[in-house]
Amino acid sequence: MYGQPTRTPEEEDELSRITQNYSGGFCLGGYLMKDRRPAAFEVRYAPTLTAPVPIEALAVGSTRFWGCPNLLDRLLYGIDEPLFMRIFQSTKWTGSEKDLLDLVQASCLGQPRDLPIREAIDWVHASIYTTIKMLKFSHIAPVCGGPVEIAAITTDRKFRWVRHKSFDAAIGEGGFFDVYCDRR
Repeated sequence: MYGQPTRTPEEEDELSRITQNYSGGFCLGGYLMKDRRPAAFEVRYAPTLTAPVPIEALAVGSTRFWGCPNLLDRLLYGIDEPLFMRIFQSTKWTGSEKDLLDLVQASCLGQPRDLPIREAIDWVHASIYTTIKMLKFSHIAPVCGGPVEIAAITTDRKFRWVRHKSFDAAIGEGGFFDVYCDRR
């Protein structure tokens, strides 16, 4: 019988490492000058893909979080998908998937909706900063860190930095510069 050969445990570990280290994605957003209607798209890639992943248009108000583990999903929703599945598939869990979902959702913090631009920027910064600090103080390798830089594109103005390192940050102390504050 012809088929896919079974991988050794070492090969499974290597595939897992390669997939984790060389997979990724990004979001691209903005608007066209002709209609100024905002839009954003998610682009993903991984070494295990046999064909390009279709570019996905994001609904206005939707968010995406990535990480290992996904700390913001755990913070906002009380659980992330891999942990949910481990509990659900465990022999110790005897309820249905809906029972587990109901149990978790009862304690869900949720995420804010329809924020004014300044609060949305604050929420994005807090989300990134929380991830950086949680990884810093965990046993997991810190895969993100450093200064958080934020830019905004709104329908009334083009690209603008909200929080950005000054040009000489590599040779100076601190090097941060807030658009809404005096230069430090």
